Amino acid sequence: MKKFVSEAVYGHCGSMRMMYGSSILVFSCLAIFSLMFSGCDKKGKEEPPAVEQVSVEATSSTTWHYFSFASGKFIGVGEENDASNAEWAARTDWDFAVCKYSIRTNSGEASSKNAKGGVYVMSSDIAFSSVSEVPSGAVFKEDKAVTSTGMSGTVTTVKSDATVIVFKTNSDGSLVMPPVYLKAPVYIFRTADGKGHFKVEFTRYQNEGGKSGYVVFSYAELR
Repeated sequence: MKKFVSEAVYGHCGSMRMMYGSSILVFSCLAIFSLMFSGCDKKGKEEPPAVEQVSVEATSSTTWHYFSFASGKFIGVGEENDASNAEWAARTDWDFAVCKYSIRTNSGEASSKNAKGGVYVMSSDIAFSSVSEVPSGAVFKEDKAVTSTGMSGTVTTVKSDATVIVFKTNSDGSLVMPPVYLKAPVYIFRTADGKGHFKVEFTRYQNEGGKSGYVVFSYAELR
């Protein structure tokens, strides 16, 4: 009888040991799989590109400030004249330029090296933070010569359709006077080599004293 009880107890304990060992094995496997999938998930998620902010004093209506996304800064200035424009048109190390409220991209008639820059204008209701990629079918506009008539007479300037700010207009299309500045839409700039794309938001155009040409913008790369 004692032998029977002993064998029964031993058999029960052996079964318990087997069950306990199986439980450990199952738990270990689950833990390994959990770590594997967790690692894959972390590798699959990329950190969003950093948003950079840049400022420039572009108060002159005849001076262009040339910016490079590769260096993350303005790399030089040029005057609005044939000699300076030709010099910068022969360079491919800049992506866009600012001249007070005007913008120039390294593309079209602004380049003599067939640079492939340009700009895409987002809808005015699109927030900067919501732009994570270049929209499908986006058409990037290249620079062209624009003739305008103002107080200084008729002037032809090679520039982009994009502007640092937008002027408020009356119902007939004429400008409201004195000028009323509205926030420009978010832009996507294509780099001079045609390979990179950056979203840009101009956040300020005047200083605290209300003087125009104190430009601040934020940008981030679109991957």
